[in-house]
Amino acid sequence: MRGFGAVCISLLISAIPATASDQNLKEELGKIGSAYEQYFSNKDAAGITSLYTKNYMRVTEDGVVDNARYYENAFKAGVSRLEVKTTEVQSLSESMALVTGESRITGNSETGAPIDFTVVWTALDVREDGQWKIRMLTSVPKPPPPQPQQAAK
Repeated sequence: MRGFGAVCISLLISAIPATASDQNLKEELGKIGSAYEQYFSNKDAAGITSLYTKNYMRVTEDGVVDNARYYENAFKAGVSRLEVKTTEVQSLSESMALVTGESRITGNSETGAPIDFTVVWTALDVREDGQWKIRMLTSVPKPPPPQPQQAAK
């Protein structure tokens, strides 16, 4: 019976709306996204990488990649704008948080063809020397919405 009570209390606590500290954390971690957008629009791959810890991991659909080289290649391919949208922040401890979101990437290829796609991402952010940094970022292209099935003939 005590176990059931503990479960009920846990469920009640998890249903409590986000507190001011949760909002503060989301705002604090949102600064990383804003800086990411700034560095991206300046095509500054080293600046983007400065937002990561020294021993970061950057995971894409191609596997673990070198972040600076990844963005240098993206800029050469014609991407020029990034819009970051954070959808959720979960505090794991005082110095660690899980952050999820979507980012829209746009630009023009060498031939002038428009580049426009969205990625979904998850980041593990940690406090390093008093500053929030990205320890691991995983991003993959957002799949297109499912096509409606044709009516049976």
